[in-house]
Amino acid sequence: MTPEELWPRYSAIWSSSPDVRHAELQFCLADDATYCDSNGALEGHDALSAYMGGFQESVPGGLFEIGDVRAHNGRSLAHWVLKDAQGVILQYGASFAEHDEAGRLKTITGFFPLPQPDAAA
Repeated sequence: MTPEELWPRYSAIWSSSPDVRHAELQFCLADDATYCDSNGALEGHDALSAYMGGFQESVPGGLFEIGDVRAHNGRSLAHWVLKDAQGVILQYGASFAEHDEAGRLKTITGFFPLPQPDAAA
């Protein structure tokens, strides 16, 4: 799976039920995956799954949409928007990842909020 295909699949996990979340984390993330954002650092699928559950509680119906993805040399950068249940944009952000030899996400670092992209650019 290419990074351009992987990032949207991974981002959908943030809005998935716990049973779907477990299987999708196995597919998208390396076994020893780590996640880091301004709220802290996590290790492993279980910790990230719990964090995703907390996200769902704090942003009911929230979902991430992946925009531009850039990838090279086992690394990728994905720009995203977070929308509420009505489709209103709540936040812009970007996530950087290193991939394992199978192409799965191994280390993920999220950066947010980012300024709204310039529509003229």
